Amino acid sequence: MHRIETPRLVLRPLTSADVDAITHAANDFEVARWLTRMPYPYTRTDAETLVAAARVHLGRVWGITRDRGFCGLIGKVGAFGYWLGRDHWGHGYATEAGRAVIAVHFDTADAKPLAAGYFEGNHRSRRVLEKLGFRITGESLQENRALGRKLRHFDMICESPPRDAHSPSSW
Repeated sequence: MHRIETPRLVLRPLTSADVDAITHAANDFEVARWLTRMPYPYTRTDAETLVAAARVHLGRVWGITRDRGFCGLIGKVGAFGYWLGRDHWGHGYATEAGRAVIAVHFDTADAKPLAAGYFEGNHRSRRVLEKLGFRITGESLQENRALGRKLRHFDMICESPPRDAHSPSSW
């Protein structure tokens, strides 16, 4: 599915019209510091590169939008991951979008477990991943591009959708 709708959100492919909103939301140290590959400062060129890469991963990367406004990004390329602009924290959008993506992922017969994780200290992300059915499988040291060093990372896996996830047809 290239477009996924939930009660409050629309997950859709990124377009060049998203570049300014992505640049604004991602150029925030409090966002970038919790992500492995996001640079800081985050430039318009970074956003243009992201949008171009997302086209290659159609159906695996979505912009999270609400009332047509850009909130963040969610995807499952290599591993399951997401981020929201700070203005959108604390509203349950990551959990809602995550449930939708995971339900779509496990709606296929050949679905494999999803990997994810979070850096030590990122309690918000840990809680979102737990609500989505991820469980810790180990620890690793992973590079944090914004900080320029390796950090303790908790590795997680999800083998089935959370019990309260609904199929896309029920939205």
